[in-house]
Amino acid sequence: MQHDPTPDQWRESGTYILFNGQQIFTRVEGTGEPILLLHGFPTSSYDYARLIPLLTDRFRVVAFDFLGFGFSDKPRPHPYSLFEQADVAQAVAARYGISHTHLIAHDMGSSVALELLRRPQPVVDKLVLLNGSVLLEHYRPLLLQRLLLHPLMGALIAESGLVRRPAFGRQFGSVFAERPSADEIAAFWSLIAYNDGARIYNRLIQYLNERKVYEHDWLDALKAHPAPLTIIWGQRDPVSVPQIAQAVIERRPDARYLPLDDIGHFPQWEAAERVAAAVQAVFGTTT
Repeated sequence: MQHDPTPDQWRESGTYILFNGQQIFTRVEGTGEPILLLHGFPTSSYDYARLIPLLTDRFRVVAFDFLGFGFSDKPRPHPYSLFEQADVAQAVAARYGISHTHLIAHDMGSSVALELLRRPQPVVDKLVLLNGSVLLEHYRPLLLQRLLLHPLMGALIAESGLVRRPAFGRQFGSVFAERPSADEIAAFWSLIAYNDGARIYNRLIQYLNERKVYEHDWLDALKAHPAPLTIIWGQRDPVSVPQIAQAVIERRPDARYLPLDDIGHFPQWEAAERVAAAVQAVFGTTT
């Protein structure tokens, strides 16, 4: 049975690149065609810790923490933006010589992926979307997310240090079909808490307001892009509900769709083997 790495082991197996004077944490593992992994809010590349070892026999898997997340720098004050996070993704790709890539994106990372579709580099050859609220019409935010989005309440909660592990654990655990263990929740929390990251929660979650403005532009880019699309969606996700996946399919009826009936918001963690099998099948083909 595969054992999850500890956050310390995760950090020790990675390295840093410089982006606009900020340190960005990266991990590269395996050989073969590149896969670039884009994580979500409020976590980090550690979300993919169970998936990566299942892909490295055939692919060169590149993971990184967005600016403000995980082991990357967390500048404050800073106007965090999905467009800047796409710049970070481009910088990571360039640093590792990736001009063409497959993409796997989850949650917030899905919007970054759609922005990358509008850019010339790196060329996205194939795309896998995991649960993410790319269409806010169907998005069902958690209570903590709603509070953090409030311009006054959000700053008070985050900057005063009111976001702590117990509250995080209750909210975070609720998006899984089966609640993670205390050790798992502690691991995820440790990457948020690293460098006092919980105090910028309210700044990081502003990506939802940006998504509200640009979501249709990004969905238009997805509709027009030639990259084959696969949608892998946990059906028991209370936040990024299955109606979002169906709305994407309406725009891309050519997409492959893999609904996971017994899985919540984190398919790459909750069902890593099934996600890996789907990715191997899709990325391993020539069409």
